[in-house]
Amino acid sequence: MRYALTFSAGLIILFLACDPESIFRNAPVIDLIDITPNRVNPYDTVYATVNATNPEEGSLSFQWAVSPERGNFIDPVDNRSVRWVAPTAGGDYVFKITVSNSYKSADRSGTVRVIEGGDPLVRILSPQDDEYFTQLQEIGITAEAVHNNGIFKVQFFVDDVLINEQSGIPSNPYRFTFIPDTSHLGKTEIKMSAIANYTFTEGADSVQIYIEGIVPQKHKF
Repeated sequence: MRYALTFSAGLIILFLACDPESIFRNAPVIDLIDITPNRVNPYDTVYATVNATNPEEGSLSFQWAVSPERGNFIDPVDNRSVRWVAPTAGGDYVFKITVSNSYKSADRSGTVRVIEGGDPLVRILSPQDDEYFTQLQEIGITAEAVHNNGIFKVQFFVDDVLINEQSGIPSNPYRFTFIPDTSHLGKTEIKMSAIANYTFTEGADSVQIYIEGIVPQKHKF
């Protein structure tokens, strides 16, 4: 009984601390957020509009934001419609509109993808430059490839000959295997190439390794 009284008293205090009128008021209703176009190049202009109604008397206020906080809104940013100039950094940008009346707020989000130019960054993690291997030894190839647009595909070359390729994956690293034969004896180039989504720009990294032959053993009879 004691705990029930304490809980009830807490609810009463909470109720009194709030604005009693706002408790029974309605938030704005957001019908639509339109972002056009939703895929742009750096420095393109995006037009964002919200359709919202107010179930209460009075006017509505609007506040736009974008995350990450890059690019530039063209003033004013407190209307139903805004303009935003895309940044140079590619990726997905989330627009958030907050619509408020005198009592409550409502929000909704939409996404714009900025297509970045430039080449993917590629780095071969293994093997290292000037490593030695032997003929018929399986060699593991590990590399990282990143681009803000994402990676369309990666390709693995040995002495400029395409050995294998993979579609882009959400996370690194990329892995291949290679077994050298007699045609690879001596200095051999390992190259990884990555192609970016949308722009299809290409980046690459390479290392030089050495392949030693296997000396046949002589058998005594």
